[in-house]
Amino acid sequence: MKKLYSMVLALVLVVTFIWFQAEPSLLDNESFMPWRSALLQLTGIVSVLLLTLTMLLALRLPVLENLTRGLDKSYRLHKWTAIYGVIIGAVHWLLAIVPKQLVSAGYMERPQRGSPASIDPDSLYAVIQPLRSSAEAMGEWMLYLFIALTLLALFTPVKYKVFKWTHKLMAIAFVVIGYHSLVLLKHAYWDNAITPITVVIVLAGVIAALWSLLGKIGNSRKHVGSIVDVHFNEENSTTEVVAQLPSWKGHQSGQFAFIKLGDEEPHPFTIASFDKGNQQVGFLVKALGDFTSDIQNQVSVGQQVEVEGPYGRFDFNDNRRQIWIAGGIGCAAFKARLEELATSQSNDNVVFYYCTQAPSKALIEEMEIAAAKANVEFHVIDNRLKPFLSIEQIHQKHPDLAERSIWFCGPVGFKDALLKQLKTLKLDASMFHSELFNFR
Repeated sequence: MKKLYSMVLALVLVVTFIWFQAEPSLLDNESFMPWRSALLQLTGIVSVLLLTLTMLLALRLPVLENLTRGLDKSYRLHKWTAIYGVIIGAVHWLLAIVPKQLVSAGYMERPQRGSPASIDPDSLYAVIQPLRSSAEAMGEWMLYLFIALTLLALFTPVKYKVFKWTHKLMAIAFVVIGYHSLVLLKHAYWDNAITPITVVIVLAGVIAALWSLLGKIGNSRKHVGSIVDVHFNEENSTTEVVAQLPSWKGHQSGQFAFIKLGDEEPHPFTIASFDKGNQQVGFLVKALGDFTSDIQNQVSVGQQVEVEGPYGRFDFNDNRRQIWIAGGIGCAAFKARLEELATSQSNDNVVFYYCTQAPSKALIEEMEIAAAKANVEFHVIDNRLKPFLSIEQIHQKHPDLAERSIWFCGPVGFKDALLKQLKTLKLDASMFHSELFNFR
């Protein structure tokens, strides 16, 4: 993720450098107001750049998924570009409002304005100039809306449908903010490169926003089929669901997909089955939230289902000996990989730790058999009886840990604890692979 953040920062710096070419005399100014005017433009351009990236990253485009090495990382970057876009937008608003208030209160002198430059009545600027006042007011109110929706999405435990509609409203707000940005772009910039660049940035964001509003996201990866098998396991409150999808083009072990049943919104789940080329996709669903808590009673054989995917780059693709760690329902990704290794007669010297607080005898036996066929060393950590697995425990059993890679799927708290322990032991955290499944 650090590499992705560095790429975004580099893009911001490049745009800032191009903007600076349009302000050749800025460094010669000693008074505040010329700096305020210039920084108003810069913060507006950078904010809309970051918000455009936010809109593009929400489209689930294969090219961006490849660039970010997985949809999970795309969404994490989407979250932070939105946050910083809103923060810089707030700075932009403060630069616009605070000096005016200070002048009104008598704390600052009103700047001396020269006579306005003559405007060709037949020019494009003559058409745009009357729009500036309304564009300024609209941009201000849309910024308030964007801030409120961002805070709501980040910190309020809203249901998925509400979460979805907050993002629809954000897309509408961005279209207005894009209009605001283009209309209020300084006329003095029109002969400089920053103007066409800003136009392209805004148009890209508006197109992405409209694509989202029209419900086009993920359409090329949607597959309609039917449920062919449902099995509920009472021991660990999981439901195995298998779908037959005639148009499914295949998947890799470790990937995930979005499932849509009836009027429910799509929910992401790890694919728990190896791709046998028969257009069947299996999922292992844990009863955790509103949708999953009663899924065994909502799904039946023959029911129509829509699956969007596959997504993700949790692909076990490295040349190291591997250690797998699954926390609870995180075993789904490894279950699929075990099936795959069993068919390939691979001998990758893999060690698999399955950690659970609700062990299912049937599931454990199934994975034990698959692990034996795949030549994988399999361990069950029953957290009701044993302490949570630690990196130190693994290091004691595998002194060559520094030469291995760790593939993890499970609760966020468990993942964070393992990463912290890796750093404490001064082991390379880049060898630790996991899905950032928390999209919020």
